[in-house]
Amino acid sequence: MPPRKAAEAPTQNEEIPPDALGFESAMAALEQLIQCVENNRLPLEETLNAYQRGQQLIARCNTLLQDAEARIQQFDGTQLIDAALPERS
Repeated sequence: MPPRKAAEAPTQNEEIPPDALGFESAMAALEQLIQCVENNRLPLEETLNAYQRGQQLIARCNTLLQDAEARIQQFDGTQLIDAALPERS
């Protein structure tokens, strides 16, 4: 796929504010951005804009995951433990 020209319209997910996206949509938009950046298909300025948008999408996904974790804790009344984190002394 050739680099996108500056005059071309952004994809549908780029037009939607990250806070309006659900988890799956935000992840799909993030994956699309990563592919474009990794394949060097964007000019520098658009790469920087993609990085900024990616940070916003990551923050949105983190928020949605934290909300889901809180809801799960409410369902079963327990705290979830992240096994990937080392124990704190």
